[in-house]
Amino acid sequence: MPRKVLESRLGKDTLVQEAVRESLPLLYAEAAQAEELEVVGPPDFDLDTFEGGKEAAFTATVEVRPEFEVPEYEGLQVPHPEWEVTDEEVAEQLDALRERFAELETVDRPAGPGDYVVVTVVGERDGQRVDEVSVEDLLYQIPDDAGDDSESALDRNLVGGSAGDVLTFTDTLGPDYGDLAGAEVDLRAVVKEVKSKQLPELDDDFAITASEHDTIDELRDELTEQLAKHKRNHARSELRGAVVEAVCDLVDIPLPQSMIQQELRFRLNRIAQQAEQYGMSLEAYLSAVGASPETVVSELEEDARKTVKAQLVIDAVGRAAQVDVTQEDLGGEIARQAMRLGRPPEELAEFMTHPDRIQALISDAFRRKTIDHLVASVQVLSAPPDEPDDIDDPADGGDDGDAIVAAATEQEQ
Repeated sequence: MPRKVLESRLGKDTLVQEAVRESLPLLYAEAAQAEELEVVGPPDFDLDTFEGGKEAAFTATVEVRPEFEVPEYEGLQVPHPEWEVTDEEVAEQLDALRERFAELETVDRPAGPGDYVVVTVVGERDGQRVDEVSVEDLLYQIPDDAGDDSESALDRNLVGGSAGDVLTFTDTLGPDYGDLAGAEVDLRAVVKEVKSKQLPELDDDFAITASEHDTIDELRDELTEQLAKHKRNHARSELRGAVVEAVCDLVDIPLPQSMIQQELRFRLNRIAQQAEQYGMSLEAYLSAVGASPETVVSELEEDARKTVKAQLVIDAVGRAAQVDVTQEDLGGEIARQAMRLGRPPEELAEFMTHPDRIQALISDAFRRKTIDHLVASVQVLSAPPDEPDDIDDPADGGDDGDAIVAAATEQEQ
């Protein structure tokens, strides 16, 4: 259709706007490529000339990857995170195991903090039964910190109560009760039994009951070995993060605001997804965990700045060290991410090798190998002896100690 006909039907301004919309991104991409710019954010356009018969002229303002000198990290001293197992930690593990095999015994005394009671509670409001707060023969544990200043009226009244006692009191319902939140109800609690938790003795009989060992010493040795392995893996994971942080502290970098905002949006979206899993809005979720939106955004922005700086430094170190990513590295990265996410490697491989995501996978493998290089290049102080049988435990956070390497993959998903 002739141009003059289009202009008469659509208007000249509309045609110009459409031409700009289609042409400007291509022209910008050609200009950025010609200037060999490493762009890290979307451009802001200022159109100077876009008329028939004249060369198009525009100004694009865009953030680029900052240039800086790679810091001297060879021989940098980094203390190894604590890895030795203490007697107190082993005792805590044994106590936790005893808790699993504890038994409740009925006792003939008043209930105290930490005790259990069998109680029937009936709530009434204006003479009508309130089913939401009424329950029969509930086995209830009184919190360890219950007392006169406890926020729960039920806890305050149960402390000191004995079997056969009938307790009457008034309570104000909390936000968990929906439409009844803030309402005052009259409560009648009948204490039927008081029970105390009895922990088994730490002897050979307990070892036979709780494990495949015949003696308590054998059980203690096994727990010590398991805890030591877990703690070494976790410390090794933390070491990688500590090395990255120490190297980052050697250099000041002007951080691109667009990268910070992208990382911040990712972190906020992740919290919003967590809130959605609980069927809550983001505001309600933050309120439930006792955080204000302003505080959360401020903390997340600081974390985002640290992550962006770490990524920039790792990338610069990797390029300077000529770190190369092989096909084997990509396969290992897929297997590692699959273990961390709890997904079959074949499924994740199909997902990650999509053309839109392959670059994220390459970046993850590149950064992981670069961190390997950094750990090998610095001087680690007070490191544990090599343990060839140790393997990385995904529950310890993988083998990086932070989310720097996995960030790109998580954002894609």
